[in-house]
Amino acid sequence: MSPDEPYDFHDDDDDDDEPSKELRRWLGEFLPEEALKNIEDMMEKMLHQMGDGSMFDQRFIEEFMKNPHEVNPFVFGFSVRIGPDGKPVIQKFGNKIPEQPGERMTPRFEPLVDVIDEKEEVIVVADLPGVEKDQVKVSVRGKILTLDVNNPDRPYHREVELPAKVKKDEAKSALRNGVLEVRLKKA
Repeated sequence: MSPDEPYDFHDDDDDDDEPSKELRRWLGEFLPEEALKNIEDMMEKMLHQMGDGSMFDQRFIEEFMKNPHEVNPFVFGFSVRIGPDGKPVIQKFGNKIPEQPGERMTPRFEPLVDVIDEKEEVIVVADLPGVEKDQVKVSVRGKILTLDVNNPDRPYHREVELPAKVKKDEAKSALRNGVLEVRLKKA
C-alpha cells in the first residue's frame, strides 16, 4: 500500500488478526455476526473518508490549523449503536463542524444525545459534563427539542428531532453526574 492510498481497515485475507479475533469474541456475545460485519464496513468507510478528505472540508481543516486557539479545546467523536432495523447508527458529537463554505467554527459543542421512543413517552438523554441544572434550557417546538447550555466553559447546543409529538407542559427533567434526562409524554 502506498502512502497515498487510504488505510484498509478490513482485510479479508487476514482472518488471523488477533485484535480482530478478540474484538469479535467480546462483541460476539452481544451482537450477531451481521451486525459485526456492518460495523466493520462502517468503520472502513469512515477511515477511507478520513484518508481521502471527504469527511471534513479540507479548507476548514487548513483554516483551523492556522488559528487553533480560536476553538480550544477542539473535540470530535462519534458513537455507534445498533438501530431498530439492526443497522449501525452513527452519531457525531463535539465541536460543531462548519457545513457551509466561509462558515466559521464556534466554540459550541454538540453533546452526545440518545432518544428513546417508548410506548407512552419519549426519553432524551444528553451527556453534559461540567454543567449545573440552572444552566440548562430545554425547549420543544413541534417535534424538535432544543437543548442550550449557558456556561462559558461548556457551551452545549443541540437540536434533536423527536419520534412523536409530545406534551411539552408535562415534561420532567433531571441532571445527575453530567447526564441530563428529559421525559416527555406523547401527545
